[in-house]
Amino acid sequence: MEVLSKSPLETKELGKALGNLLNPGNILALIGDLGSGKTTFVQGISQALHITIPVNSPSFLIIKEYKGKHRMLHIDVYRLKIPERELENIGFEEYLNSDFIIVIEWADKIRGLLPKERMEITFEHVDFNERLIKFKPYGEKYENLLLELKKCLSLE
Repeated sequence: MEVLSKSPLETKELGKALGNLLNPGNILALIGDLGSGKTTFVQGISQALHITIPVNSPSFLIIKEYKGKHRMLHIDVYRLKIPERELENIGFEEYLNSDFIIVIEWADKIRGLLPKERMEITFEHVDFNERLIKFKPYGEKYENLLLELKKCLSLE
Protein backbone atom coordinates (compact mmCIF):
# COMPACT_ATOMS: atom_id res chain seq x y z
CA MET A 1 0.00 0.00 0.00
CA GLU A 2 1.21 3.50 -0.80
CA VAL A 3 -0.03 6.79 0.63
CA LEU A 4 0.94 10.25 -0.59
CA SER A 5 1.24 12.60 2.37
CA LYS A 6 1.07 16.26 1.39
CA SER A 7 2.21 17.70 4.72
CA PRO A 8 3.82 16.85 8.06
CA LEU A 9 0.33 17.03 9.59
CA GLU A 10 -0.93 14.37 7.16
CA THR A 11 2.10 12.20 7.98
CA LYS A 12 1.35 12.55 11.69
CA GLU A 13 -2.33 11.73 11.11
CA LEU A 14 -1.35 8.62 9.17
CA GLY A 15 0.84 7.56 12.09
CA LYS A 16 -2.06 8.21 14.44
CA ALA A 17 -4.39 6.06 12.31
CA LEU A 18 -1.91 3.19 12.45
CA GLY A 19 -1.21 3.78 16.14
CA ASN A 20 -4.89 3.26 16.93
CA LEU A 21 -4.61 -0.26 15.49
CA LEU A 22 -1.36 -1.35 17.13
CA ASN A 23 -1.11 -3.97 19.85
CA PRO A 24 1.67 -4.95 22.23
CA GLY A 25 4.33 -6.93 20.40
CA ASN A 26 3.86 -5.14 17.06
CA ILE A 27 7.10 -4.20 15.31
CA LEU A 28 7.39 -1.36 12.81
CA ALA A 29 10.54 -0.98 10.73
CA LEU A 30 10.84 2.58 9.38
CA ILE A 31 13.11 3.33 6.43
CA GLY A 32 13.88 6.66 4.81
CA ASP A 33 16.36 9.48 4.42
CA LEU A 34 16.91 12.29 6.91
CA GLY A 35 13.87 14.55 7.04
CA SER A 36 11.60 12.08 5.26
CA GLY A 37 8.96 12.04 8.02
CA LYS A 38 9.85 9.02 10.14
CA THR A 39 9.86 10.84 13.48
CA THR A 40 6.75 12.85 12.57
CA PHE A 41 5.01 9.54 11.84
CA VAL A 42 6.13 8.16 15.23
CA GLN A 43 4.72 11.28 16.91
CA GLY A 44 1.34 10.39 15.40
CA ILE A 45 1.63 6.85 16.74
CA SER A 46 2.46 8.22 20.18
CA GLN A 47 -0.65 10.45 20.12
CA ALA A 48 -2.81 7.41 19.40
CA LEU A 49 -1.17 5.59 22.31
CA HIS A 50 -1.90 8.54 24.65
CA ILE A 51 1.77 9.18 25.33
CA THR A 52 1.83 12.58 26.99
CA ILE A 53 5.52 13.48 26.87
CA PRO A 54 7.11 14.82 23.66
CA VAL A 55 8.45 12.17 21.29
CA ASN A 56 11.56 13.04 19.32
CA SER A 57 14.23 11.05 17.55
CA PRO A 58 16.39 9.05 19.96
CA SER A 59 19.45 9.36 17.68
CA PHE A 60 21.89 10.00 20.52
CA LEU A 61 20.18 7.76 23.09
CA ILE A 62 19.45 4.99 20.57
CA ILE A 63 16.42 3.81 22.53
CA LYS A 64 13.58 5.48 24.42
CA GLU A 65 10.73 3.90 26.32
CA TYR A 66 7.32 5.56 26.54
CA LYS A 67 4.25 4.68 28.56
CA GLY A 68 0.71 5.28 27.38
CA LYS A 69 -2.25 3.07 26.50
CA HIS A 70 0.48 0.56 25.56
CA ARG A 71 4.21 0.78 26.13
CA MET A 72 6.19 1.94 23.11
CA LEU A 73 9.87 1.49 22.41
CA HIS A 74 11.36 4.00 19.95
CA ILE A 75 14.72 2.90 18.54
CA ASP A 76 16.98 4.87 16.19
CA VAL A 77 19.96 2.98 14.79
CA TYR A 78 21.26 5.82 12.58
CA ARG A 79 24.41 6.49 14.62
CA LEU A 80 25.37 2.88 15.33
CA LYS A 81 28.73 1.91 13.85
CA ILE A 82 28.44 -1.84 14.52
CA PRO A 83 24.68 -2.31 15.00
CA GLU A 84 24.80 -6.04 15.80
CA ARG A 85 27.21 -5.59 18.72
CA GLU A 86 25.74 -2.33 20.02
CA LEU A 87 22.16 -3.61 19.94
CA GLU A 88 23.19 -6.80 21.69
CA ASN A 89 24.61 -4.67 24.51
CA ILE A 90 21.24 -2.96 25.10
CA GLY A 91 19.20 -6.17 25.04
CA PHE A 92 17.60 -5.67 21.62
CA GLU A 93 16.65 -9.33 21.23
CA GLU A 94 14.85 -9.35 24.59
CA TYR A 95 12.90 -6.25 23.56
CA LEU A 96 11.77 -8.01 20.36
CA ASN A 97 10.11 -10.66 22.53
CA SER A 98 8.45 -8.17 24.88
CA ASP A 99 5.03 -6.55 25.05
CA PHE A 100 6.31 -3.21 23.76
CA ILE A 101 5.12 -1.73 20.51
CA ILE A 102 8.50 -1.33 18.84
CA VAL A 103 9.21 1.37 16.27
CA ILE A 104 12.67 1.32 14.68
CA GLU A 105 14.01 4.22 12.62
CA TRP A 106 16.70 3.45 10.01
CA ALA A 107 15.65 -0.21 10.20
CA ASP A 108 17.32 -0.94 6.84
CA LYS A 109 20.67 -0.81 8.70
CA ILE A 110 19.64 -3.85 10.78
CA ARG A 111 17.43 -5.85 8.41
CA GLY A 112 19.26 -9.05 9.28
CA LEU A 113 18.42 -8.58 12.97
CA LEU A 114 14.71 -7.94 12.47
CA PRO A 115 12.13 -10.65 13.03
CA LYS A 116 10.56 -12.16 9.93
CA GLU A 117 7.15 -10.83 10.95
CA ARG A 118 6.97 -7.03 10.95
CA MET A 119 5.57 -4.04 9.11
CA GLU A 120 8.12 -2.24 6.98
CA ILE A 121 7.28 1.40 6.22
CA THR A 122 9.35 3.36 3.71
CA PHE A 123 9.33 7.16 3.48
CA GLU A 124 10.37 8.85 0.24
CA HIS A 125 10.75 12.58 -0.53
CA VAL A 126 8.45 13.66 -3.37
CA ASP A 127 8.49 17.41 -2.93
CA PHE A 128 9.23 19.92 -0.15
CA ASN A 129 6.35 18.73 2.07
CA GLU A 130 5.14 15.67 0.14
CA ARG A 131 6.16 12.15 1.09
CA LEU A 132 5.33 8.81 -0.47
CA ILE A 133 4.82 6.36 2.39
CA LYS A 134 4.88 2.67 1.47
CA PHE A 135 3.67 -0.12 3.74
CA LYS A 136 4.97 -3.66 3.28
CA PRO A 137 3.67 -6.33 5.67
CA TYR A 138 5.71 -9.40 6.53
CA GLY A 139 3.49 -12.09 7.98
CA GLU A 140 -0.24 -12.66 8.31
CA LYS A 141 -0.60 -10.51 11.43
CA TYR A 142 0.81 -7.52 9.56
CA GLU A 143 -1.21 -8.24 6.42
CA ASN A 144 -4.33 -8.05 8.62
CA LEU A 145 -3.04 -4.87 10.25
CA LEU A 146 -2.61 -3.31 6.81
CA LEU A 147 -6.15 -4.33 5.82
CA GLU A 148 -7.47 -2.62 8.96
CA LEU A 149 -5.47 0.51 8.17
CA LYS A 150 -6.86 0.56 4.63
CA LYS A 151 -10.39 0.39 6.07
CA CYS A 152 -9.64 3.28 8.45
CA LEU A 153 -8.29 5.35 5.58
CA SER A 154 -11.18 4.29 3.29
CA LEU A 155 -8.72 2.90 0.75
CA GLU A 156 -10.49 -0.44 0.31
